[in-house]
Parts: sequence; C-alpha cells; structure tokens
Amino acid sequence: MNHQLFLLLHLVSVLLLTGVIFATFASPDPERRRSVLMRSGSLSLLVFLSGFGVMGMLGLGFPGWALVKVLCWLVLSALPGLAFRMTGVQRRVLSIVAVGVIVLAVAMVTYRPF
Repeated sequence: MNHQLFLLLHLVSVLLLTGVIFATFASPDPERRRSVLMRSGSLSLLVFLSGFGVMGMLGLGFPGWALVKVLCWLVLSALPGLAFRMTGVQRRVLSIVAVGVIVLAVAMVTYRPF
C-alpha cells in the first residue's frame, strides 16, 4: 500500500476526531453519549493505526517527536468521555487544553525537533 494513502487516512481521521471532540464540548447531550463515544473511539483507533502505518512505511522508527504525538493522541482520546462529566466552565478549560494539544502535535510533526 502507498504511504500517501495512510497519510490521507491519518489526516482525515484526525480532522474528524477533532470535530467530534469539539462538538461534544459544545453539546454534551447524555442521550448521544453512547454514539459519540463509539464514534470518537473508532476515529481514535484509526488515527493510531494510520499514524503508525505511515511511520512504518517511511521507515522512521520511533523518534522522540512521535512519542510526544502518542501522548497528545492519548489526551485527545480521553477528552470526549471527560466532556460528559464536566460543567460548562470545565468544558471550556478542556477545549483550551484540546487546542494546546493539537498545536503541540502539529508542531511536533512539522518541525520534528528530536
């Protein structure tokens, strides 16, 4: 398989996961909890697998910036579940955390500092 296909799959799944996360922050309806968590879990798995697929096909090994991205992925994967347990002010703090984690992940893959 072509690594560009994995990269496209990775980018699209990251964008969709981000959309699900912020939609959950905006409206954490308890009736939609199950479907939101299923959707975010599936997208999170797709992000993980496609990311490692790209790294494997490019022969990158496991550099330090990839470890930081895995930690960012873990934080982002936990946020939809947390959003259902938080109040409005706490969800705003979580959204700031989400933006920070996303910026960090993008910076890691763009600059690859280590």
